[in-house]
Amino acid sequence: MKASVIAVANNKGGVAKTTTAVNVADMLARRLIGPDGKPTGHVLLVDLDPQGNVADALGVRPQVYDDDRNPTGPCVSFLLMGAKTLRESVISLDRKGDGLPRPNLFLVPSSRRLESIAEELIVREFQSMRNSRLEYPPLDDVLSVRFAPALDIFRYIIIDCPPKLDTLKKAVYRFAERVIVPTKPDFLSVEGAVQHTEDLEDLHERKEVKARVAYIVPSMVHPRQVMDQQMMVALMKAYGRNRIAAPVPQSVVVKESFGRGGRTLMEYAPESPATQAYQHLAERVYHDR
Repeated sequence: MKASVIAVANNKGGVAKTTTAVNVADMLARRLIGPDGKPTGHVLLVDLDPQGNVADALGVRPQVYDDDRNPTGPCVSFLLMGAKTLRESVISLDRKGDGLPRPNLFLVPSSRRLESIAEELIVREFQSMRNSRLEYPPLDDVLSVRFAPALDIFRYIIIDCPPKLDTLKKAVYRFAERVIVPTKPDFLSVEGAVQHTEDLEDLHERKEVKARVAYIVPSMVHPRQVMDQQMMVALMKAYGRNRIAAPVPQSVVVKESFGRGGRTLMEYAPESPATQAYQHLAERVYHDR
């Protein structure tokens, strides 16, 4: 069975994209642990944000890379450039020694190096076109080509996208099948989410990408605030009830979990309402496969 590829994206920053990607990936990985405690499938997180926050969130940054002392450490940029293989780019997120077992959760981390390769990828494509030789994958297909081996290894590939995909926009949406769009329930965030999804649907209708919007995730919601209630109604009208995921309430545990030794919500506060909302989303992703 080929992997299901899901991008977590929104053009607006600060709407809980990394939080959503990390916790959904962790919960899917847990869903793939059999009764005997052994994995029945594996989950890969791909960080496409140069800030590299996924490694921070999961408590593995110190052992992954330091830009000064470990300039050739694993980074998605090397994989996209073809300088390293997928095997060389993937790290395990298992922290059994810290009491945080994650036997089937893996990561292709990112770093500031990713900022510098966009121009080089464009130059490479231009040179290939000028020379009429396909020495490198076309820019729009670079993820599909570089991550092709992962499709036969993992059950799920979750891509954490930066606010601006820019040169990698079509590459992400040609590789991914579904898109999860987190958004805060305020006017500007909802308007930004609508614009983002309209652009994506337009690309899909023109058959330029295969990705479709799967779920809108209202994040940092204050259920009793009138404005939040109004924005939830606006989201329902824009997308229909089926595509709106359970709202993730504003909660201190969401902010605390990553800061407490790089824990996911299931590891830090499994009974919290925010954890339950993300678990509901993960179950929908699992069953909608």
